[in-house]
Amino acid sequence: MKLDVFSLLVLLGALQALVFGIYLLFVKTENRLQTRMLAFFILVLSYNGFETLNWSSELGKYLFVFDLFPFVLVFSIGPCVYLYVRSFRKEPPVKKPWKHFLIMLIPFTNRFLLVTGWLVWKFTPNHIKLFPPQLLDNHYGQIAEPASVLCSCTYYVFALLEFKRQRNENLLLPEEFRWLRILLAVMGLFNTLWLATYLYAYIFNVWGGEQYYVIEIFAVLFIYWIGFMGYHRTKIIYVAQQKKTQSYFDNLPKEEIDRCSAALRRAMEEERLYLRPDISTQSVADHIGASAKTLSAVLNQQVGKGFNEYVNGWRVEAVKQMMADPANAHLTITGMAFECGFNSQPTFQRAFKAATGQTPREFMQANSMQKQG
Repeated sequence: MKLDVFSLLVLLGALQALVFGIYLLFVKTENRLQTRMLAFFILVLSYNGFETLNWSSELGKYLFVFDLFPFVLVFSIGPCVYLYVRSFRKEPPVKKPWKHFLIMLIPFTNRFLLVTGWLVWKFTPNHIKLFPPQLLDNHYGQIAEPASVLCSCTYYVFALLEFKRQRNENLLLPEEFRWLRILLAVMGLFNTLWLATYLYAYIFNVWGGEQYYVIEIFAVLFIYWIGFMGYHRTKIIYVAQQKKTQSYFDNLPKEEIDRCSAALRRAMEEERLYLRPDISTQSVADHIGASAKTLSAVLNQQVGKGFNEYVNGWRVEAVKQMMADPANAHLTITGMAFECGFNSQPTFQRAFKAATGQTPREFMQANSMQKQG
């Protein structure tokens, strides 16, 4: 192993990005899409850092795991940046953000088949072996590398257009505007260097490791920068959003707050609006005759909950009632959750545990024991 200054910087940067990315995945915020996209983006940078360390420190001679699935995670850089920018526009919500990452299935499937084919070829008797599947691997990089650059640049354009729309519609706080402008400027430089690196290698037919040093050094510096700036900007933006909501709430007439609170509770308690899986802040606001901004302010400042937490609380109570009714014994726990408005089992599990301190199964077992006692 060769641990020079460059490799040491890469190692420390990758570790920093790994820790920050994991922190963002588990931090509790109202805008989960925002923190998750920033977390995924930083974790991909962390992986790229470890991948760079693998060849810069000559670990690749012994650790070939990074050679198994190259040019797979890199396809998620563009979607992460776009969805992160898009998350600042809370309404309408992004439906099925995972669809933007389906492009990763193409290189992943290709690599999976190649690795599987290589394992089969390795353990096949010599007299019936065909050509080694490694031959196909030569063409993979020639296609995957420009495709990954194109994907990142395309989504970067989408992110720029979304940022421009939000700016024109005055949807961004000053702190949010400054942060996104800086982030997109740095990402523009990153994509330019990445594209220039590939074009240089393609035009001059230079396919080694040397031409990647500039972009890798920039990536390392970017990791340190995004780790520092991302942490502080996330804090600043969250505080600014809270202050903005507080200020708006303080200026609302008491009659409007009381009317909105009563209408909201009636919509949930009597009309059971939470049973609709596609419910959103805007749809509920339209239903009770208030603006989405007013509804969010009332929920945050008076109820002390975000919209999703509030709605899921009603859904959890409905599930608990179904669990207690013997007439529903034929239904599975997931079936009850879906009947009560949940459209995702992981979301139901998290919401139930957060509300009751128990998993749904633990709650059912404890409830059953109480009845028997």
